[in-house]
Amino acid sequence: MVFIRKLVLTIISLLLFTGFTYAEFNVSQIVKEYSPSVVAIVVLDKNDQPLFLGSGFFINTSGDIATNHHVLERSNKAIIKTVDGKKGEILEIINDDPELDLLIAKTSFKSTTPVPLGNSDTIKVGEEIIAIGNPAGLEGTVSKGIVSGVRDRGDFKFIQITASISPGSSGGPVFDSTGKVIGITTAYLNFGQNLNFAMPVNYLQALKP
Repeated sequence: MVFIRKLVLTIISLLLFTGFTYAEFNVSQIVKEYSPSVVAIVVLDKNDQPLFLGSGFFINTSGDIATNHHVLERSNKAIIKTVDGKKGEILEIINDDPELDLLIAKTSFKSTTPVPLGNSDTIKVGEEIIAIGNPAGLEGTVSKGIVSGVRDRGDFKFIQITASISPGSSGGPVFDSTGKVIGITTAYLNFGQNLNFAMPVNYLQALKP
């Protein structure tokens, strides 16, 4: 009995000090908490006519967003919208890497709630993920899937996912089950069912000014 009591106390101690650190969220919790930090990007031409749709997400409290390079590469001007109806515009590109297809941009928003960034080096094939974006302009669309592979392409890697994405999703966050962003949705294959790809979030750290 004494041994069992000590064992129970040890397990409780481990749960108190380590177990809750990695608590998982359900889909609705992640969506409720972080959808306001995901933005729709509308790229305009010189006549203020829409050219392209994309997605992005706030990475700090001062209004900077992460998205794909290809979302903004042809832009003359771009406006951003949050799911709660707030509007702003992209002011300048801060960091950019066309090869990684990632960039960080400064926006006109002054006070923002960032999403928590995870560690894409710890991704496991088969783990559940959630993507939030704006496919076809349908703002705040949520899709669920798994990491179906990690593809090495020489100098960098892709995360292969089964969560549905389509035009307008590019640049949106991919969350793991703990509510941390582990990837940025980047591409999909028209001829392959559920063959979609995201860039690892750790690459944001390596972007050049």
